[in-house]
Amino acid sequence: MSGRRSQPPAGAARHAQLALRFPLAARARFDDFVDAGNEELVRRLKELDAGEAGFRGYLLFGPAGSGRSHLLQAACHAHAGRGAMYLPLADRLLTPQMLDGLDALGLVALDDVDAWLGREEAERALLALYQGLQAAGGRLLVGSARPPASLACRFPDLGSRLRGLAAYQVQPLGDAGRALLLRRLAAQRGLEVGAAVLDFWLSRSPRELPALLAELDRLDQAAMAAQRRLTVPLVKQVLGL
Repeated sequence: MSGRRSQPPAGAARHAQLALRFPLAARARFDDFVDAGNEELVRRLKELDAGEAGFRGYLLFGPAGSGRSHLLQAACHAHAGRGAMYLPLADRLLTPQMLDGLDALGLVALDDVDAWLGREEAERALLALYQGLQAAGGRLLVGSARPPASLACRFPDLGSRLRGLAAYQVQPLGDAGRALLLRRLAAQRGLEVGAAVLDFWLSRSPRELPALLAELDRLDQAAMAAQRRLTVPLVKQVLGL
């Protein structure tokens, strides 16, 4: 029996470094998403490994705060055991060279693809990754603020491939959906949010979900520190409303 240690797959160290640099948000999971208006999309993302083998890709479009980034990360959480990577392309730390070798993963989710379009080196990297995942039978998820028809690519081949992905517009949560999600997340922390408190909070706070979740963190910490239940005066004091 040989005493040699098995070597990690090529590129594994780089993948690990990227995962540390761009970690998945802990709360960005399917269980933390209210799928009102997005039922079919959520079902398809949960079934990425179901059905016939072979390449599969989706393009999710919608403005910031619509839940697009949440869903891309949720798919990566669900796919983590088979190799998944989420990369926010709008982050200036990301370079085209960092996409090299990612076609060895089972799933790659590229958010804010708009930020890389129109740049020759960046588009070459995107096209190479697409082709690599397609050849390997991997999964590709792309997030965009704009619909496929509005994506202006320098290379027609990349444009046709992006427009060929199954596209879904992510429907942002309405007031009822935001209220349901906040109640659910608060209950998971043992924090009760009454109807009067919730109405006061939502009528005066930003509508974007990331901002509301950040406010929930602040309210939870304040309630624990003060050993008080969540009331309208406490919400007003902590959030400056």
